[in-house]
Amino acid sequence: MLTAKKKISVREAVPQSTSAELFYKSKEWFQANTKIVYGAALGIAALLIIGYLYTSGKAADDLAANRELRKVQTLYQQQQYRLAISGDPNQNIMGLEEITEKYGGTPTGDVAMIYLGNSYLYSGELDKAAGVFDDVSPSTDMLQAAAVAGQAAVAEAKGEFADAASLFEEAARMFENELLSGDRYLSAGRCYGLAGDLDAAKEMLLIAKENKTQRFQQEADRLLAQYNLDSE
Repeated sequence: MLTAKKKISVREAVPQSTSAELFYKSKEWFQANTKIVYGAALGIAALLIIGYLYTSGKAADDLAANRELRKVQTLYQQQQYRLAISGDPNQNIMGLEEITEKYGGTPTGDVAMIYLGNSYLYSGELDKAAGVFDDVSPSTDMLQAAAVAGQAAVAEAKGEFADAASLFEEAARMFENELLSGDRYLSAGRCYGLAGDLDAAKEMLLIAKENKTQRFQQEADRLLAQYNLDSE
């Protein structure tokens, strides 16, 4: 069983706008092309943790893995998920599958597995995504929550809404972050509603509505109205 670790201080090694732009770009693409929604938050978690690894990774293998992961991140941000999985020899970019195999057990290996699971998820390879999220052994609260959110996104894509809802809620509470938690509480509320547990749906959506991000407030209101929970 995974155990929570002490929260870390993260210093971003990529421009601050990168994670936000990736979030909204991925969300728009995801909503237009697949039933797997709100999975983009997984990518944000991986992006944020990169800064920590860049400054604190001391072992040679971890530093090497970090360099490779930073290169493949470009393909991921371009939504070339299958190429990110397999790599691109022409650009001397190692794929996420190879990174996780070669550098498994390092802190960066944990991050690579989140990227890999997310890439499988975006590519519609749900069983492979589930296997990765189940196998990862996160070294931080942030990655632990990302892995659980990945499991939730897979469950939702398979129509297992009750399981998805409880996992999204678990991920939201596991690592408190304005952007990530807001997204996950919304997802939990949506899935509880789809599962018919309207009391739990209302609880999650009201929490999401308290988020400072206007988009989350508006989406929470929309879902409350959709499930006829806005009249009380």
